[in-house]
Amino acid sequence: MHTSYSALSTFLTCPLKYKYQQIDKIKTPQSAEQAFGSLIHRTLKYAHTPASKGYPGKEEVINFFSQGWDSETFQKEEGERGFFEDGIGILSSYMDSLSEEEKKRSIALEHRFIVKVGGHTLGGAIDRIDRTGTGFEIIDYKTSRKIPPQKEIDKDLQLSIYLRAFIAQWPSLFDKLDSAENVRLSLSYLRHGLRLTTTRTKEDLKKIDAEILDIIRQVEEAVQKEQFDPRLNALCDWCDYQKICPLFRHKFKSSPYHEDTGQASGGNQESQEKEMQELGKKFILLKEKKRELEREISDLGAKLSGYLEKEKLGQFFTEKGSVLRQLRETYKYDAGAVAEMFNKWKRDPFSIMRVDAGALNKFAAGLTPEQRRELARSRKLEKQSYVLMVKKNK
Repeated sequence: MHTSYSALSTFLTCPLKYKYQQIDKIKTPQSAEQAFGSLIHRTLKYAHTPASKGYPGKEEVINFFSQGWDSETFQKEEGERGFFEDGIGILSSYMDSLSEEEKKRSIALEHRFIVKVGGHTLGGAIDRIDRTGTGFEIIDYKTSRKIPPQKEIDKDLQLSIYLRAFIAQWPSLFDKLDSAENVRLSLSYLRHGLRLTTTRTKEDLKKIDAEILDIIRQVEEAVQKEQFDPRLNALCDWCDYQKICPLFRHKFKSSPYHEDTGQASGGNQESQEKEMQELGKKFILLKEKKRELEREISDLGAKLSGYLEKEKLGQFFTEKGSVLRQLRETYKYDAGAVAEMFNKWKRDPFSIMRVDAGALNKFAAGLTPEQRRELARSRKLEKQSYVLMVKKNK
């Protein structure tokens, strides 16, 4: 299989979108966001590319962006003006902060790569690679507004793949470094003028191929089973496949239509659609009311629990009934100790699928009293919490 980080990321986000893109090859028009990001990337490549008279200045860079602007990509004038102003602002701030020394650090721009991973190949492009005082820095530009937490960047698969590609392309340069951590991996959030950096250890490098191959295995399994389920996610609102996606198809249904025959089914279908609309609205309203009630119950419970604890009371009485404050304990079992006990008792270890309190409590019902006591000794208290129980007056 030949794939890319983008394709693998799409599969993890939504398997059905992967099918539409990579297998069915259903083309969609380039979105305004994609066109904007692509032009920003081309402009930054231009900014870091020296000519006979040196590197482009701020005015030249902005002119390059303006000349590459395509008004037809943006459907609304307001949207076009907003994107264009954003682009000018991003590039202006970027060029103000870019030193002559930093311009000269770049050793590769929009570097395309293909690496072998197991029996597969993985392709892509690295926005920029700089030489630093202690090694190298791989930089990926981002035009998105959202900034992820550092812990996500430390595990970012895209950056790991870029490091994998760098090592495959320039093994001699990598071998001269003191450590894998001398190659910095950075995401440059252009709207915010912020660069977030991480590294990978040699131990991390050993896991990269395994992670890639595991995703490819999931893709191949989905292809074999012909099972690509849609997955609701934060990007659904911007997906170009909504009209054919089972999760959104009803949104675009303009008239009652029978899928099997392709014919409108008349009054019965209209009546059913109207009924379902009413049921759907009622369901949504009830769910909202339930959430409001749960929040109110939680607030009242916190106040009552605080009062019971303060007054050292186990139960609070009202004319409607009583509220009892009970301690709930959660235990964690030692998996190794449990396995040894099962072997000693000649019990099948697969008679329970997980070593958790619920499964073991059910299992313990068939043990002798001594075995139950021994099993209990292998558990450790994980946490304690109080819950409120209600007892209504008869």
